[in-house]
Amino acid sequence: MRRILLLIFQILTISCIITSCSKEEGEGGEGTIFGIVYKIIDDGKIITKADGSYAFDKDTIIAKDEDVFIIYGDYKFGYDDKTSTGFDGTYCFKYLNDGKYTLYSLSDVASGDKVASFTNVEVSNGNTICPPDIYIQDGKNVGLCGIVGHIDALYKEASDWIPGFSIRVYAQKVGSMDVSDTRADENGMYAFAKLDPNSTYIIYSESEPEKNEGIEASKIEVKTGAEGSIVEASETIYVYIY
Repeated sequence: MRRILLLIFQILTISCIITSCSKEEGEGGEGTIFGIVYKIIDDGKIITKADGSYAFDKDTIIAKDEDVFIIYGDYKFGYDDKTSTGFDGTYCFKYLNDGKYTLYSLSDVASGDKVASFTNVEVSNGNTICPPDIYIQDGKNVGLCGIVGHIDALYKEASDWIPGFSIRVYAQKVGSMDVSDTRADENGMYAFAKLDPNSTYIIYSESEPEKNEGIEASKIEVKTGAEGSIVEASETIYVYIY
């Protein structure tokens, strides 16, 4: 009987030791996660060209007063705790047990949806861990794309085509009644942002081939690419100006 009681005691002792040494992720420990969040502003206002390709000119700033969420252990829907970034974009989770954690913050896309940006980290030996920086996005062009192109004009009594400086250009998605417009620059280049991805657009301008014979549209079709991309129209728009 004594041997049985001794065996039970030993089993209970080992079980307690194992339990105390293998705490689950969460609060109750000495670990700290300290990180920073940046916000990428994309309003599609400026398009630049470098190394033969176009890109939206975005502004990266410190993300202050943004929620940061933490998930204890394996990924699951929702979160276990949250905090907010300070004026310098930093956040902190304290008193964590050793283990794996998932952190995320939310981007605001043009459609109004929220998209999570995740980063993973592992706390060990009660140390302070600095995970990779979290980057979130905000702006009216987030999740959308753009089109750039060229327009030439032939003015009355001119001998040749020249860049269509300040000529108004329009963009209309096929199947939609909404129309966007812009003006070409001094090189005859036009640019549109805030367009739906993987969609076909009619790009056009007004032309008057014969004086007092009516206005007609000079148009081309261009298909946009993936989110965040900029497509260059392969065709030039030609308009007559009287």
